[in-house]
Amino acid sequence: MAFSESISRLQRIISYISIDYRSKKEIMAYLREFNIVISYKTLERDLKQIKEELGFELEYKRNVGYKCENDNITESITIDILPSEFKVGFENNLYIVINVFDYNGKTYCNCWDKRSKKVFLII
Repeated sequence: MAFSESISRLQRIISYISIDYRSKKEIMAYLREFNIVISYKTLERDLKQIKEELGFELEYKRNVGYKCENDNITESITIDILPSEFKVGFENNLYIVINVFDYNGKTYCNCWDKRSKKVFLII
């Protein structure tokens, strides 16, 4: 699965569980509406990543499900990059653009996440 598909899946999960408590079964059914079919194990890994790597507060209630309690969720999971920022060395408080390249008519940016100290790809 492409990296961008994983990010899109995480964004969909976060937005869905920010509304109300959702069981794993409900989350997976919601993802299937977007032709995203994953296993329970993958969903568990995604929920763990949302909590541990992305730093969202996940609340879990037995027999009810998961809910994301963060304010400004949309701002937290969306990175807006203007075309003028597609330059090596561009930096803001979240990331640094370390590489820019074109492939099949799309522009890609490798960025360094200052908080997690990891590299990620933006399409």
